[in-house]
Amino acid sequence: MNHLVSRRTALSASLLAAGGAVVLAPAAEAAPNDPILRSDVMDRARNWVSRNIQYDQRATAGGPSGTYRWRTDCSGFVSMALKLGPTGIGCPNTTALAGTTYGTGIAKADMRGGDYLVRSGVHCVLFQMWGNDAKTTLWVFELGSPSSDMNHREANLSEFSSYVARRPRNIRNG
Repeated sequence: MNHLVSRRTALSASLLAAGGAVVLAPAAEAAPNDPILRSDVMDRARNWVSRNIQYDQRATAGGPSGTYRWRTDCSGFVSMALKLGPTGIGCPNTTALAGTTYGTGIAKADMRGGDYLVRSGVHCVLFQMWGNDAKTTLWVFELGSPSSDMNHREANLSEFSSYVARRPRNIRNG
């Protein structure tokens, strides 16, 4: 009987040790520009909001896992949420986000969570959802300026009349 108990104890200890190692091993994070779900984009945006990341075009901050870093300005924030590369100070700027490398043009009325609005060389915001059925107000995430920093706010669509709506090439529904 003692022999059986010892084997069970040894087996249990081995499984516990192996299970502990698996639990402690970091999950592999998808590389920048890999496909990303809309829900994951929103989670990543909320992460920077909850951390109140400060606006600074010369600084970087880590994404939720801390594996990669992005510039802490409007385009760096959108790039982080969408997990676009390259990362660091050289992450996509508003001119790159307005081009065809990272997104395709869509009608503003067709925007869904995870799409973005951009004015080349000026500013960009991450679209979350419509604020009303008429689609005249919308909820956005943005890293606005040194005075406003990280924001999640409702805005009038007219505020973005000179912006283009883009659907990220790497985004997937879900």
